[in-house]
Amino acid sequence: MVMKPKLFLDMDNVLVNTLSILNVIDMRSEKVKKPDQIPGVFRDLPPMIGAIEAVKSLSENYELHILSTAPWQNASAWQDKLLWLAQYFGDDKQSPFYKRVTLTHDKSLAHGVGGILIDDRPYHGASQWNDEMTDSLWIQYGYDAHLVWSAQLVNYLNAVAKAYKVSGTLRLSAEAVAKQAGYQLFGQNDNFEKAHWE
Repeated sequence: MVMKPKLFLDMDNVLVNTLSILNVIDMRSEKVKKPDQIPGVFRDLPPMIGAIEAVKSLSENYELHILSTAPWQNASAWQDKLLWLAQYFGDDKQSPFYKRVTLTHDKSLAHGVGGILIDDRPYHGASQWNDEMTDSLWIQYGYDAHLVWSAQLVNYLNAVAKAYKVSGTLRLSAEAVAKQAGYQLFGQNDNFEKAHWE
């Protein structure tokens, strides 16, 4: 029997609607330089449309993990991200992310275990998940307009899990299903536009 493949999810702009909120904060009254440095700002951000339901569906076919970064100069962000996950998914053994949360500034450190990383940006080691040797792959959330929670991403990932049961190779399964559907999994790393304050 083939074990469930691993699926790593970034939080900001994948599970959590972060940039749309941080981009409109009036910083004139704040005591820090950037909106992501405001204490508590990560605690009450809304989920991305369809993200909560997506996790529930995907947990049937994948071993789910969180792989996210937190601002170095905002200690509360590290705690707030855990509290956010507990609010929406619980913090006991029934949670799909129970003791499967990694906060790091170098996401490439985790790709050696194999799996798929869903991340909206190539930075912090996300693009290094494109590695045949470790059977790992980065899918850039939203690069292809179909590959978001509110469109076809869940169906695509569940089709990949089904193909993986047959092939035993996650990366090749993901690429084959994407090719058949005409999806683009990620863009170029050198022309990604950051928010004005990043």
